[in-house]
Formats: sequence, C-alpha cells, structure tokens
Amino acid sequence: MKTLLKISAILLTIGLTSCSTVFRTKTQTINVFSNATAAKVTVNDSVYNLPAKVKLLRTNKPVTLSYQSENKQFDTIIPSKSGPLFYLGNLVTSPFFGAGYWVDLMNHKRFQYKKNIFINNKDTLELYEYKAEKYIAKRNITDSVKVNDLYAFYKRNYFKDQEKLKRNEAKKFKRFNPTAGTFKFFMAPPTLSLIGLSAKNPNLDQFNNFVGGVGFGLGGDYYYKDNRFISLELSNRVNQFDDFWWSGHEVLARKLDISVRKGHRKNRFEYSYGISYTYTDYNYSLPRDNSPIKPFMSDDNRRHFTDSYSALGFSTLINYQLTSVMYIGVRYNPSIYSFRSSGKSFDYEHIIGFDYQLKF
Repeated sequence: MKTLLKISAILLTIGLTSCSTVFRTKTQTINVFSNATAAKVTVNDSVYNLPAKVKLLRTNKPVTLSYQSENKQFDTIIPSKSGPLFYLGNLVTSPFFGAGYWVDLMNHKRFQYKKNIFINNKDTLELYEYKAEKYIAKRNITDSVKVNDLYAFYKRNYFKDQEKLKRNEAKKFKRFNPTAGTFKFFMAPPTLSLIGLSAKNPNLDQFNNFVGGVGFGLGGDYYYKDNRFISLELSNRVNQFDDFWWSGHEVLARKLDISVRKGHRKNRFEYSYGISYTYTDYNYSLPRDNSPIKPFMSDDNRRHFTDSYSALGFSTLINYQLTSVMYIGVRYNPSIYSFRSSGKSFDYEHIIGFDYQLKF
C-alpha cells in the first residue's frame, strides 16, 4: 500500500510539473500589423483587417498568412516551435528521467508561434525606416508630429550605430593587421611553465626541472614596420602552484626575467627572439619530517639554504592570435652565463612554458 502511495505521489508531481500541459492554453493570440494604409490577412479562411489579433490553435504545423493590400498580395508562413516553458519548466523532473518532457511531448500545448508579426508593404526601406515603421504600425500611431519624431530618432540612432560599428571594425582590423607606429600593451596571466635549475644551486646534485603555475607578465610591442616589432617584457615565474610561497616547499625558485626581442608577424602568427636578463631567488628547505618543527616563518639557516644570482641568456616566443586581444603560444628562455657569489661562469638554466597574453 505504501509503495502504491509513493508511486501515485510521484506521478502526481510529474503531472503537476509538466509546465506546458498545466499552464498553457490550447490556443495562442498573435499580433499582426503592417505599414500599409489598408491591408488584411486571411488565416484559416478567416479575414482580418490590420492591425489585428489572431487566435491560433497550438500545433506543430506552420500557419500561412495570406496578405493583401492595394498594391501587394502574397503569403507569409509562420513556423511553430516548442517554447521556453517546455525546456526550462520541466527541468525539475530531471531526477525522474525527464518525465515532464515525456508528458509534454504528447501534447501540442508545448508549441508556440511568434507573438508579433510585422508585414512590410514597402519595397525600398532603409534599415532605420523599417524599424521606425514597425514600431509605428505595432502601436498604430497616427499623429504626424510623433511619427516624424520617431523617424528622426531611429535615423539618428542608426547613423550613430553605423559610425560606432565602423570604428569598432577599423579597430579590430588594426588589431589583426598592425601597421608601422602601432604600440600594443600586453599582460600575461599565470600559465604552466617548466623551470630548469642548475646543479650549482645548493643541494641539487644534478640539473633538475620543476613545473610551476604561479607568475605574471607585462610589456609592450612597438611596430617599427608593418610586420616587424620590438618587444620589451617583464615576467615572473615560480616553480610551484601555491600562491603562498611561505607554506613549506623543499625547493622554491622565483625567476624574474627582463627581455628585449625582435619580432616578426605573418598573418596571425608572431615569433620573436632576443636577449634576456634573469634574476633568480632560490630557496631550499629541509623536509619537515627530517628535523624538529620550527616556529612559523623561521629563518633558521640550519634548515634553509638561500641563493640569489643574476644570469644572461636569450628569449624566444612563438604566438598565435586567437581573437583581437587573445594570444596563445610557447616560450623558451635559456640562460647561459651566471653571476653567482661563488663566481661568474657559464651555467645553463631555462624557462619553458605555455604562453597566454592579452594585448591591447
């Protein structure tokens, strides 16, 4: 008995939440209007003088409006479609395998037609004239002063929109086709990078790579020719994913890089190469399980080894322009000569990473 009651309750819930079935009527009223002085439409053998409210039976079949005025006669087909009430209202039945949809699918009340139908009687209308006449015909405005004001309003806004569109298109075109004298400021959010550290760093027995996702970058490109540019960039990369760098890593290296590159552009591709200056801040901490717990932010040199040094090297970057402002690419920044407290020497380290830039 309890099982039967549960099934009945579920079926009642599904029936009540089948939105199209419960909340909609079998018919729909649409508004039909025209910019002709005298016009009429015939729908299902019924004749209506425009503007008119036409009642239609909801069905999956399109409706034909036969339009007739003093100088025109043609048919307009109005398609039907399932309304948003059918798609959104039945989401609550998703836990019941979308049962509300199945209920509504068996009922034509889910269908609807476009509510407002404007039939244009004139052949040569500018876009702003079409919009003005549609507004006037829908509201059946006959006052000549108000009609003239509406024409002036739509015309003024139309030309403003056209000018704005032209400016935006010109700006977008220039972003995809920079010319001599163009300057682009760019910023780079954090991306994945591979930081290679030399064995000359404290407590590293051999060359090691660390993956990181913390960092930022900013700079600018100046085009001295249509397809040539000079790029100046400041970037910071960290071999960790934790923004709170003091939270206890064994090896932590921050590389601050300043680079100057010469760039070439072909279509949407950019590639640049140049020299770089890299400042590395290196910190090695003994694992906590190998020594007593120290106070927070302890600077006990028996457990911490630090080193800071500069290096000279190269910088290369390949980018592809996705949108007017978004670029993706790959960078490779090798450093080859280090200035350490232990002495100057040739020493290889690198930054290899995915690149994501926003250029304005």
